[in-house]
This record gives sequence, C-alpha cells and structure tokens, in this order.
Amino acid sequence: MRHVEKRWKELRGYIHIVGAFLVFLLLCLSVFFGAVRKSIEKNVRQTITANIDRQSTAFSSNITIQYQYLEGFAGYLGEIGELRSEDTMTLMRQVCEKSGLERIAIIDPDGTAHYSSGEVKNVAERDYFQQAMKGARCLSDPLESSVDGETRVILSVPVYHDGEVAGVLGGSYDVGALSHMLFEDLYGGTGYSLIVTADGEIVAYDGSEEYRKIQPEDNVFSYYAQMTFLQGDTFEHMRDDFANRQSGSVKMRRENDVRYLSYAPIDINDWTMCYIVPEKTAEAPYRMITQYEGGLMGMVLLGMAVLLAGVFRMMTRRQKELEQAAQVDALTGILNKRSTETAIDRWLQEAHQKKQVFIMLDVDKFKEINDQYGHATGDAALRLVGKTLVRFFREDDIIGRIGGDEFVVLMKQVNSIRDAELKAEALCALFRSLHPEGCPAEVHLSCSIGLAEVPEHGSSYMELYQSADRALYEAKRGGRNRWVRRTAADTEEKMEGEAF
Repeated sequence: MRHVEKRWKELRGYIHIVGAFLVFLLLCLSVFFGAVRKSIEKNVRQTITANIDRQSTAFSSNITIQYQYLEGFAGYLGEIGELRSEDTMTLMRQVCEKSGLERIAIIDPDGTAHYSSGEVKNVAERDYFQQAMKGARCLSDPLESSVDGETRVILSVPVYHDGEVAGVLGGSYDVGALSHMLFEDLYGGTGYSLIVTADGEIVAYDGSEEYRKIQPEDNVFSYYAQMTFLQGDTFEHMRDDFANRQSGSVKMRRENDVRYLSYAPIDINDWTMCYIVPEKTAEAPYRMITQYEGGLMGMVLLGMAVLLAGVFRMMTRRQKELEQAAQVDALTGILNKRSTETAIDRWLQEAHQKKQVFIMLDVDKFKEINDQYGHATGDAALRLVGKTLVRFFREDDIIGRIGGDEFVVLMKQVNSIRDAELKAEALCALFRSLHPEGCPAEVHLSCSIGLAEVPEHGSSYMELYQSADRALYEAKRGGRNRWVRRTAADTEEKMEGEAF
C-alpha cells in the first residue's frame, strides 16, 4: 500500500508539470506574434567597447612590467654608481633573458649607447633619450634600428645617482611582440585589433589576416576615411575622439562589408587601441527569430525544455536521495563504512599542506549496555554518539560509523598533532557526560580513542585504520576511557598516551 501511495505521489507530480506546460503553451498561442525586437546596436557597442577597454588596460599593464624590469636595473646601477662594468654588462644580458626586451642599452649622458649585444652607437638625438635625461619614462614610436634594421619601440628610464640623472637605461621591444599582448579576439578570431598613434600610424596589429586587409604601412585615418559611416556616426567624430583621448565606437560600411570599430586610449604616449569586427558576427548573439513560425517554434521548444527540466529535476532529486541513503548509516545518520573509506581515500589522494589526523573511537563496554538494558537503549546510545561527533568536530571533517560501536573521524588540515590530541582529550571528557536514553541516571558513556597521523602512519584509509586500531587497542589495554597516539619514534612503533 505504501508503495502504491508513493508511486501515485510521483505521478501527481508529473501531472502537475504537464499541466503547467499546457497552460504555458496556451499562453504562448494567445500571444500575438510581435515584430522584431528593437535595435541591438547599443548592446553590441557596449560589448565591444568593454572588450577594447580591457585590452587597453592589459596592454598598459604589460608595458609597465617591462618598465619595472628596467627601473629595477636602473636603481641598481644608481646605487653602485658605475654604469658600465663587466658585472653590469652581464646583469644587463640577464635582464634581457628574463624580460620581454630584445636588447638593453646603458646610455651615457652624451648619448653614447652601449648595447647588451655589444654594439655601440650615439642616440643623443633620439627623443626617448632626451626625455629620460629629463627624468621621465618614455616609450618611443616605432623606430628603425640602425643596429639590425628592424622596427622596434624603445622603452627608456633615467638612472639616478646622488639625486642626479647620471645616464639612461633603454630597452628595445619588437613591434610584432606588442601585437601578441592583445587579448584573443572576442568573436572567435573573426575581427582584428590595432594600436595606432594620434596621427593614425599603425604601431602593432593582431587578428584575422584574411579579414583585416589593412596593411602595417597604411594610415588608419586614410584607410577608414573611404568607408561610409552609418547610424549617425561620422569620420570627423571618430577623429575628434582620437584627438581628445576618448573611448567610443562607430559603424561603417564599404560595399557589402559592414563593420563595428571600437577604440580606447592607452595610458602610454598618444596611442589608441582599436577593435574591428563584422556586423553579422557582432550582432549574431542578439538576433531574434523574425518569422512568426520561428517564434512559435521557439516558445514550444521552451515549453518542452521546461517540461523536461522539471521531470529531470524530479528524477535527479530522487536519484540523489537514493545515493544519499546508500552512503549514510541508517541508525546514526553519519557516513557508513564504505562511504567513509571512499571519502577518506579520496581526500588523502589530494595534496594538502597541513597535517591530517585519523581518529578511531570505540564506546567502552558497549556490549554490557546492550545486553543489560536492551538493544533499543544500545541503539539510542549509538545515535547519541553520532550526534555528538557531528556537533563536536568541524563541518569539513569526515565522520563515519564503520561497524558496531566503532567510529572514525578524519580531522582535515590541523595545525599540529597537538591540536588533535587536545581534541581527543576533550572528546573523552565530553563522553563522560553523555547519558543514553533508557539507562539509569548513574550510567554514563566513556570512549577509547586511537590516533594516527598522515603521512607518518599511512596515506590510505586501510593503513591509517590499522595504525589507529593498534593505538586503540593500547588505550583499551591501558584501562579504557583514554586516548593513545601512534608515534614513529623507533622501528618498534611504541605507543604513547595520556590517561584520564
């Protein structure tokens, strides 16, 4: 009869879900198919603008890290007061290896630069040298190196000695490496990113070459001036934003190619970061079904999804209840033997910084309580022990009954074995105050406890169980109502304990 009632209760639950689905479907059918939702351009612009702002911040942070390498080295040079020596040249090469800088130069006040690669040249006319000699950080526009002919940007910082600028430390950074600082494209690599100067010259670029088309030697303003700007955007407005160091976005078209372009200033020089993505790609996440049939199908599918989700939820809940019942000891409500062993072994397989302590506990003279006062009283005593252990130990500790009056606890992440010893001592004292229901007032419980440490006494449940069991046996042999801890003081595995 109980089984029939349970099945009927489940069926009524299914009926309620199906009824709710039918009501939802009727509501959907009664709704007039509306027109296409309003423009999604605002959401698209917010998304791509937020992304370019994050890219700009990340780029600035990356450049700052390179500055920190240089400034740390410059501080060292200033302290020793010797710009060029064998030691400083060796250290300079080491900084190159650990940073993203390709080449570092120690520059004398007259502009003579001594490079980590061994070259020497005069850079007195370079702006980055002049700015650093004035005490300022500087990041140059792309420059063609007279050393190897490659195009790079130069980071420079002053070297102070006795409060005066005694020289400059400069580092060259590959323009191609700058492009790889940018975030991966938000839209699966379809769009591309640019870093440009205030004049529209390209410093670095990244992203889909097939879609990009613009070349490194192109001027961004000249290239995009040929586009037709849409939705009230203008080329002049974009140029003003660049000049005023403002973030923004525009929508433009060339023939059938419609694009969004977002931009944000970088906190370095007068550079700006741009992000360009096709209209179809940017708006794809927001497109709605435009046909009435599609709208109806979407609502029906949604209703079916709700129905299936409800059924799945009920089945999942029942499955969890069954799994929990299989894991829990029916009498005490804590983990049973198998689940305890599994949980402890799973925890021990992970790496932990602090100590783990395995506690094994027996109720003293439990058989006498069971025989003298009956099984109901014995069961009440075990339930009381289970509740006491749950209240006494931490929520994260693993607590289980492994049979009869045997219980185990794995204390996770304790600061020291002494913490566990104090816990065992307090638990023994607490047990002496426990009075099981059904026993005379003068009858109280007591317990014997064996302790084992991880990994000194094992790294698995069975190893710890065997070690703690021997300690527990020693506690019983010593008169019960006490705890004993296994030690690794010698090969004979002596016991140590403390009686109460």
